[in-house]
Amino acid sequence: MLQPEEAIFSTQGLKLWYKVSGTGPICIVPTPGWGPSSDMYFQTLTPLETIFTLVYLDTRGTGRSERPVQPSDYTYDQFAADLDALRQQLGQERVWLMGHSEAGRHVLYYALQYPDHCAGLILLDAVSFQDERSHTDMEMRLRERQHEPWFDLAYQAFTSQEMPESEADFLKFIQTILPLYYYDVANIQLNASHHAATSMSLDAFKGSAQCQWHKTNLMSRLKEICVPTLIAVGSHDFICSPLHAHRLHMEITGSKFILIERAGHFPWYEQPDQFFTKVKEGLAAVQASTWHNLLIR
Repeated sequence: MLQPEEAIFSTQGLKLWYKVSGTGPICIVPTPGWGPSSDMYFQTLTPLETIFTLVYLDTRGTGRSERPVQPSDYTYDQFAADLDALRQQLGQERVWLMGHSEAGRHVLYYALQYPDHCAGLILLDAVSFQDERSHTDMEMRLRERQHEPWFDLAYQAFTSQEMPESEADFLKFIQTILPLYYYDVANIQLNASHHAATSMSLDAFKGSAQCQWHKTNLMSRLKEICVPTLIAVGSHDFICSPLHAHRLHMEITGSKFILIERAGHFPWYEQPDQFFTKVKEGLAAVQASTWHNLLIR
């Protein structure tokens, strides 16, 4: 059993920070890698700490972790190797992984690269891949909100190709587009302290842009995944929408799909009771389903 702690481990010449909390099987929760720290997760996912020992990771270049010297050092291979180094640091043969948003694709990549060390996956509003269909879906969902008073500024910032020049500009950019990520913008104020506590790394943002993650398509390999997999998504998420979640569900054998009604990109922020109830029920169902599938093979 791991004891609650905040600690540092070394991987690929970097020192990365993690926080351990909870009881039960080990589940690593990396940040999405493009900038935010893990505060937004360890302040809000505590109900899951009754069934998992959650290990929150500030991925390379974010939060309390060291930043690579080169902007090119933010590749999927490097993130996966960092996760496996953390698994070894924790002394675990196999671990669960939970990924929100872009981190969902990171943990999928880990499951494909290190299948013998992955015990299960929880994908929260995770991205599948970008193509014409997903772009059309995103634009449709955006345009449904075009009459909101905040929309024009948020949409202009979201679609801008300009890179923020400073950390302050980056934070302003995040604050401007944030309403797009909520079903009900009134919930932003209710969760203001979580957003305020979450630092943003411009270096990681630039690194993710240089490494062009959006071009990575794992869909053709997802049938290789045979561990319990739970896929949860907010009904009104515009960027990692139910379309993405359904694609993942159709490709990952035995996965469980749950929809959180009246929620955007942060469903546990907007609908905590519904979210945690469905996730806990879904985890029980997907583990039973996976065992059944293994037995009949």
